[in-house]
Amino acid sequence: MDSGSATADTRTLTGVPSKTGSLKTGITSTPELDQVEHVDAEKAPSAAEATPNAVPDGVLEGVRLMLVFLAMMLSVFMFALDQSIVSTAIPVIVSQYNRFDAVAWIVTAYFLTQCGLILLVGQLLTVIKAKWILLGAIFFFELGSLLCAVANSMDMLIASRAIQGIGASGMFVSIIAIIAVVTRVEKRAAFMAGFGFVFVIASVIGPLLGGVFTEQLSWRWCFWINLPIGGLAAVAVVFLLPAHDPVRRENSPKNLREALRRMDWLGSALAMLFVTCLLLALQWGGNEYAWSNWRIPLLFTLGGLLCIAFFAWEWYFNEDALIPRDLMTNRTVVNASGAIFMLMMVMLGGTYQLPLFYQATRNHSAQKSGIDIIPFMIMTCIGIFVSGGAVTKWGRYYPFFIIGPPIAAAGVGMLYVIDAKTTSAFIIGAQILGGFGIGLTFQNLIMSTQAEYAPRPELIPQATGVVSFFQLTGAALGIGIVNTVQSVYLNRYIPQFAPTAPFEIVRRSTQAMWQIDLPTEVRDQVVHAYTAAISKSYIPILVGLVLTLVFGALIRNHNMLKLGGAANMHMA
Repeated sequence: MDSGSATADTRTLTGVPSKTGSLKTGITSTPELDQVEHVDAEKAPSAAEATPNAVPDGVLEGVRLMLVFLAMMLSVFMFALDQSIVSTAIPVIVSQYNRFDAVAWIVTAYFLTQCGLILLVGQLLTVIKAKWILLGAIFFFELGSLLCAVANSMDMLIASRAIQGIGASGMFVSIIAIIAVVTRVEKRAAFMAGFGFVFVIASVIGPLLGGVFTEQLSWRWCFWINLPIGGLAAVAVVFLLPAHDPVRRENSPKNLREALRRMDWLGSALAMLFVTCLLLALQWGGNEYAWSNWRIPLLFTLGGLLCIAFFAWEWYFNEDALIPRDLMTNRTVVNASGAIFMLMMVMLGGTYQLPLFYQATRNHSAQKSGIDIIPFMIMTCIGIFVSGGAVTKWGRYYPFFIIGPPIAAAGVGMLYVIDAKTTSAFIIGAQILGGFGIGLTFQNLIMSTQAEYAPRPELIPQATGVVSFFQLTGAALGIGIVNTVQSVYLNRYIPQFAPTAPFEIVRRSTQAMWQIDLPTEVRDQVVHAYTAAISKSYIPILVGLVLTLVFGALIRNHNMLKLGGAANMHMA
């Protein structure tokens, strides 16, 4: 690239002057670029008009692009799978080590380091080549998987899960940053649809695969499976992915030492602490401890105060913060973050509650109940491909923020009214609507952030990191919220509907009511208590879909096809 830079007072897409410095590019401001930056992308030239033959710097094409894309999809599959694969293996694991007191940490340790470090990784991507960040993340994930597979104690397993989370924190955000470099803006929707497809499949089949491994082989295979997948991904990244320097601001650190000194370490610590407090409060409340136990309100209070402290510090630290002020005040980033938080709660919350319904009412095993939700998985993937194809052809992702949530809400509303006698056809119909609506919306939320900062690629890694942070916290906290609602109502309904049932036994496991000798009438009462509690768990899911619609409606409506021309010219 030529030397020179744009004006120091670069304006954000909101029209607010940026304090982060100018972008080093070889071109000065053009009318087309100014139009994009002021969200008038429709008047910018199309990609074909702006660059009829030239390939922007860093863009890959053909077989090489497909192989790199496949490697990154394998990486996404790994870390998304480990968010849910252990859910069906946890009872066996805690029984083997006789450590029921540590059950929450098997999940919490993974999400803790993943959520706590992802924003820091987004900041590192502004000074370190994304290729090396991705390889480092794969290394930590593989190391953690190996240690989990050979763990000889619960403490070793928990520590190994935390190491896995370190790797997972780097994989997704570095992959999104790489996609922003190796693909053209106007073709990016198709690639993002592929990532969304893999993420959803891995998240949904995780409990199923975990059940198969636990019942047929060993729970340790939940972790062994990552080693060959990660090895293939790493080889492809090493030999096929070029190592491009990150796009830098004028005030970017000049070397790694300065970069490490300017990292927002305090912000990372605050993020990790407030996520930990909220996760533990949601997982312990009603399970390990009563909601009235002093630990639960203390954790919620600390989590809330630390969350406030985190955002206050980010606002104060500004340019070198994990979330610079430009991002904290950007309409698209804020609303995409809120929408994806809610949508992850909806998707994973439903993924956990629906198998529980089949186990409680149909006496299905963990493996069989995973098969029962295949319609949801298939329709989510179809929704992703439909919206991805439409955005690739017409350039607009915004309509799916308006269409998707109401369709999903119709399906969740149907699930809210089911009981033990509801037909399978009705439940499958609900899964079809719910999955399709989620799929239409899912990957377009991250797409909107990349579109927002296409003219300012130096901010894409951090903007993507912010949205990814809320995606992961939505998964972690969202599952906790939904399960907490179900747990509270179950504790109330079992004594109310089945007063003669052994509360502690049937409360601990859906399988217990089918394994112990219970009179048919009492068992039916326990089943009714479970179905009523599961129905109540869909209330926060419906609220989440309403908020997804509200947040989505406030995201800027860029045209990817029109935006592609100016953005590619800006990168060349």
